Amino acid sequence: MNAYDYKSEPISLLRQLFGDNRAEWPSEHFKDLFVTPTYLKKLESLRPCFLVGGRGTGKTTALQSLRYDSTFERLSSEGMDFGDQEYLGILVRMNKNRVRAFQGNALPDEQWTKVFAHYFNLISCLELTDLGIWLQDRTGQYLTTEQVQSIANEFGFNKTNSLDELRKLIKDSISALQLYVNNPNQENNITLSIAEAPLRTFSEVLCSPSLADSRVIFCCIDEYENLLDYQQAILNTYIKHSEPPLSYKVGVRKNGLRCHQTLDQHDLLRTPDDYAEIEIADEGFEYFAKAVAELRLKCAKEHGAKVPETLSEFLDELTFEDEAELLGSQKVAAKVLKKLKENDVELSEKLASKPISEISFLSYWQERSGENLTSLARDWLKNGTVWETRIGNHGYSSLFWLSLGNKGVRIRKYYCGYRVFLSLPAGNIRFFLELIDAAIAYQLEESNYNTIRQLSLSPKSQTLAARDVGTRRLNQIEGLADHGVQLKRLILAIGKVFFELARSPVGKTPEVTSFVVSGSPTEIEKIQEILVEGVGHLAFEASPRTKATSNLEIRDNEYRLHRIFCGFFEISHRKKRRLTFKASDLLKILEDKPSSAISSLLSGQHQANEQDLPEQLAFFQAFYDDGSSKE
Repeated sequence: MNAYDYKSEPISLLRQLFGDNRAEWPSEHFKDLFVTPTYLKKLESLRPCFLVGGRGTGKTTALQSLRYDSTFERLSSEGMDFGDQEYLGILVRMNKNRVRAFQGNALPDEQWTKVFAHYFNLISCLELTDLGIWLQDRTGQYLTTEQVQSIANEFGFNKTNSLDELRKLIKDSISALQLYVNNPNQENNITLSIAEAPLRTFSEVLCSPSLADSRVIFCCIDEYENLLDYQQAILNTYIKHSEPPLSYKVGVRKNGLRCHQTLDQHDLLRTPDDYAEIEIADEGFEYFAKAVAELRLKCAKEHGAKVPETLSEFLDELTFEDEAELLGSQKVAAKVLKKLKENDVELSEKLASKPISEISFLSYWQERSGENLTSLARDWLKNGTVWETRIGNHGYSSLFWLSLGNKGVRIRKYYCGYRVFLSLPAGNIRFFLELIDAAIAYQLEESNYNTIRQLSLSPKSQTLAARDVGTRRLNQIEGLADHGVQLKRLILAIGKVFFELARSPVGKTPEVTSFVVSGSPTEIEKIQEILVEGVGHLAFEASPRTKATSNLEIRDNEYRLHRIFCGFFEISHRKKRRLTFKASDLLKILEDKPSSAISSLLSGQHQANEQDLPEQLAFFQAFYDDGSSKE
């Protein structure tokens, strides 16, 4: 639905509230669902800013909140005076299909630079005319003919009396320019404006005391990564040399600012000298996401939905003991006690009073260490503090091992609770809302909404949702990135490696979830290109290295699969330990040799056969066997 139907059935409203997770909300509902990001004050500073984050992290929503009409709605809902606002914003999106049309051999590079600068001037000033008309309607003050004409002169327009007339001329010019771009060899009389000049003149006119009253104009640019390098250089120049009353706020994907050059190739765009950089993932995502979810829950509850108002009540959690029991600890513990009883009845009786999850952990540790089970049990009774620490360090890892060999089990690891659901999206608000929406759908299949007192999402529903969202994201990767097919292959292979490591404790450190890359500089460069793109498209996460383990490793980052895939591969969502992958092995994955590559990455470790794989991984068995993948 395009709008929230507050008169609809409460449960339908709940699905709408969590299912509608894009920034393009109907304007009349923006104020109802907008939650102030923790970084908004930084973004509202008068200096230029780059807002960095992957697709779905909330960049567009934040920039939308700076747009003049959204700001007015937001401040009005908070009981604040719009007249005290220091800025007025416009929002320009860099449509990939359109900006990529400004290239080709039909025109020299120098001419394309002038044409694109003119195009950006036009689309930005079209937004400024809407702002000006809105201000005129609100204040009752109108720009003079001379003021409007001063703007029109920047484009070479003839006599123009009003902003309405100017708006029509700009729209006509955009249409004419688009025809010229598609037919550059045809002779026509396109007049090109100089870089940024119309925006500056327009901003100065609007900020006259009678209209915008000396406020700063924010030109918000979204999807900056869609620009070609020379186009980024043009706008980098605008940003670097901006000054009041005009400033720039830019939304860009991670690694999307590929070019730091300006039109003067020796004058680079630098931070912090020229702009502030705001990394969304570092700006209190958990607090923000919790507030977003609880605002939606509150809205649904106010309109009759039987839901709690807090996220912790809505998302059921499992203790370590409860999850271990669901995964089969009772069966494992029974085997442990039976074996001990055969050798030492008294020892068996003493251990029988311990929690089931801890008794089953004894079997895990016996398999991991290769030591005698009876000796380990005696050591546990003798050195309880040591074993308490051991369970604390390795208990979570043992949960992945518990279901090993249990064929046909639908869930082999649970992903539930508000802490886990705040971690899996890794700073991506869209993923977070998708997880909750999918869990609601599963819960409604599992329980009768009409008979319950209050809806909460079971661990099972949450886990299946985590698997579904991960699957959906995997299938989307191909179409999102230039190397989408290669990224999908890397995800499938690396995910399989971590899946196998999670279930085999023998000789392994627990919870290995990250990796660094080693090899020759040429091999590293090839695979790093794919990994960097993968970070930008949320296939991987990257973080600064903690320490180098060899001189041949990539020194700047260590990588991990994006946490949204944890439910799909049934691996840990926690960042713990890392290992080293050879770049040559990763390149084999791209060369249609995933089976041998996975075997090398696992150092020849035995792998689960198809019957022992979770169904979502078994679906890709052809890929894992070097055959034609069902991608």
